[in-house]
Amino acid sequence: MSRNDVCAVILAGGQSRRMGFNKALIDVDGRPIISILIDQVRKLTNRILISSNDDSSYRFLNFPVVPDRFAGCGPLAGLHAAMRSNECSLYVVLACDLPNLQARLLRSLLSLAEGFDAVIPQTRDGVAHPLCAVYRRTCLPAIEKALENGTNKFIETFLDSTLAVRWVGPDEGVYSQSELANINTPEDLQSLRSRRLLDPL
Repeated sequence: MSRNDVCAVILAGGQSRRMGFNKALIDVDGRPIISILIDQVRKLTNRILISSNDDSSYRFLNFPVVPDRFAGCGPLAGLHAAMRSNECSLYVVLACDLPNLQARLLRSLLSLAEGFDAVIPQTRDGVAHPLCAVYRRTCLPAIEKALENGTNKFIETFLDSTLAVRWVGPDEGVYSQSELANINTPEDLQSLRSRRLLDPL
């Protein structure tokens, strides 16, 4: 698998209602989270897309900003738009608020993709993490069908029996719980900053 086989899609189109401001631009260690994520995915590929309907907020990154084709349909519409705009074999999909993410985790997910349409972490509590996962282009017809039918949830779409999903459990040594932790509220952000002061990465 070469770098050209992989496209990274950073989902930065959310409304950030619980946070109250754009999560992708949260300052962590003096930089926006989205820049930290880009540093990690650059280790895997030069093909990086920002999924958002707000081009102006991300112009400073100098990567293509791809708007949704299905308005108001959330992250699934973001992946759909990315697949439609950039043809590639595999897509690494990331929420914009994963400050602890490391390229090692993404490489491990990519290494498990052979023979599967999607590789999705699932933590010990049974919660799936489809916004830190790998999707093959073969998913596109199912994604498009789901969106056309009014389904905009990742998990509902990928429970479709026609898609082969590799669920990655916590005992496989692929990820740590902290790498999948995202920031949804001001309290989450304060907790992150406190931990960084005590135990800087």
